[in-house]
Amino acid sequence: MKKNKIFISHSSADVEYVKAFVENILKLGLDINADRIFCTGIDGQGIKSGKYIPDSLREEILKSSLAILFISKNYKESEICLNELGAAWVTLPKKNVIPFLLPDVNFNDLGFLNIGRIGLKIYTHEGIIKFVQDCKNSLNNNLNFERVSVQVRAYLESINKISTSNIIEKSNDFAETDEWTQCYINNLYALDEIIRSVIPSHEDGIHQITDENKKFELLTSLSQANFLDSFWYKLAKGDFYVEKLTKLPSGNWIMSSLNWEINITDMWLSMNGMLQYEFILIKSEGLKPFDIQSDIGGTSYKVGILNDGTIISKNEKHNGYAVINGETIKLSNKNSKIRYRENKSNWIFLASDYHKVGYNCDEIFVFCEKLDSGEIEVNESNIMNFLRNLSNNPIVIKYM
Repeated sequence: MKKNKIFISHSSADVEYVKAFVENILKLGLDINADRIFCTGIDGQGIKSGKYIPDSLREEILKSSLAILFISKNYKESEICLNELGAAWVTLPKKNVIPFLLPDVNFNDLGFLNIGRIGLKIYTHEGIIKFVQDCKNSLNNNLNFERVSVQVRAYLESINKISTSNIIEKSNDFAETDEWTQCYINNLYALDEIIRSVIPSHEDGIHQITDENKKFELLTSLSQANFLDSFWYKLAKGDFYVEKLTKLPSGNWIMSSLNWEINITDMWLSMNGMLQYEFILIKSEGLKPFDIQSDIGGTSYKVGILNDGTIISKNEKHNGYAVINGETIKLSNKNSKIRYRENKSNWIFLASDYHKVGYNCDEIFVFCEKLDSGEIEVNESNIMNFLRNLSNNPIVIKYM
């Protein structure tokens, strides 16, 4: 049985949140066909008329590679929802059962689930992007990053209209995760230490790094940091988790689980932990397309790369087979990975949500657009003036 469906479990009282998620994130953002989505709250995507409900639910879960649970107080009080949760839990791998928290519950309420993982917040940008990143293999390996970013913002605007008051976070929402440690120890102080260890002779401020050895030292230190899974790169097209940094023999770097290959030609650092001004700003020059080495031939900016370095087309990677020297090769034992490049240059900020350039997403997107177009010159004065107008994360303000 083919297992590629997405099973959505929710309370009928929360259907507006679910409809907005399915339409904006799954369909428009991730380009997932309606026939892959099972959701009882949406006409045409639930149980067909005349079907026996328990058998239908079991059949749908068996066809699914991913289950998304919309957890709310209503969900916790629904026997049907809890039965769906249990069925998903015993049928699918734990990593493929995704609990999303609605505004009326917090991390402390997850104990009843006994699912061994933290819930993602359905009403935050970070929660949605983390979900897309973690589950892209079950969602759409060929996702369009720019489209996803646009639809996440559209989705958040949509649910904000449903109930603005419900999206205000409770004061104890981060209690279990120790927000001070997450903010300062794991992010602000951690990046500050990396930057200062690389340029110990520099004072607080914004500095252009021209020494190639210093660039390598900084990126190598960053690649070994524990915080990369929650660390952002932000550019004109949107944002995504850094997650990993790996240097290639060519001198280029691979960034994130999307395996974006970047060619770093310019670098700026900002030092000032007290004001949360710290960030790494890099410029990645546009690259030539890959030469496809399978029998398909040609060039492309998005390809698959086998464990022996052979470059195949993205369609071959997606379909699981490649034709090389007339022979059809099954890729399941070739450890193939998607790799992509950009044909245009990009200015990219690296920072966490707790740093000003990490927290102010929309402003950074616009600023990067202006940097890319040459409307704004990259220099200390322009960057500092921009930083001064950015807002602090409320958690930072709380502990100042």
